[in-house]
Amino acid sequence: MNSPAVRPRYGGPIIDAHVLLGQEEYLRLDAAELLHRMDAAGVERAVARPMGSGLVVHNRQGNDSLLQAGDRIHALVTANPWSGAAGLDELDRCHDLGAVGLFLHPARQGFMPTETIVQPLIERAAEYRWPVMFHTGTYVFSDILAVTEVAREFPETTFIAGFAGFADMWFELPGAIAEVPNLRLETAMIWGEAVHGVVTASGADRVLFASGEPRNRYAVALAMLARFDFTDDQLQAMLAGNARKVYGLP
Repeated sequence: MNSPAVRPRYGGPIIDAHVLLGQEEYLRLDAAELLHRMDAAGVERAVARPMGSGLVVHNRQGNDSLLQAGDRIHALVTANPWSGAAGLDELDRCHDLGAVGLFLHPARQGFMPTETIVQPLIERAAEYRWPVMFHTGTYVFSDILAVTEVAREFPETTFIAGFAGFADMWFELPGAIAEVPNLRLETAMIWGEAVHGVVTASGADRVLFASGEPRNRYAVALAMLARFDFTDDQLQAMLAGNARKVYGLP
């Protein structure tokens, strides 16, 4: 059973910008269990992406698990870049069903962020005004600096560093965030001092709260933010406002 979540000094709603649904090795989470964990932690909404085979091979199945998860769980869908035109068709289908963004995992899906094979998916996301979250931190496929270069090529699209470069590339984040205005980070796996440093240097609007459930836990992710003397405005932005804006949530 999860320990009760320790909330920061903040009484407003919380939106989780990155959770994982599906099954992958020792990780397992379905929509019903996620809603239970959200309720226990006082989380209003969550944005979920697939894991396991739903991420790598069976994209339609993985995406449907998000799209059918209920009103409080929003779909950060995926398509393997190697699927070509079928991947674009899948994004079109998911857009029509209410998806809110695109998730890409270079290490799992087998591509480099700067390869041309991924550009059609990003271009389609840009058409839909979706944010694009890349998994970052797995050397060398998910290099934050490579994601930074992609973000420079698409300045009108918001990019999110998923898992914030954990564990190999997190130290590149403060400089990347400072230099590329359309790059954000989410807090699921990053050290608190790094989040504090980014907020101090670049502003709270560059950070989205995320738990990374089930890879991480709400109790840990919320307690990390509670360690710092963030202002009410900063907490509101990180815990809810930024996610509403980036994902276009109600």
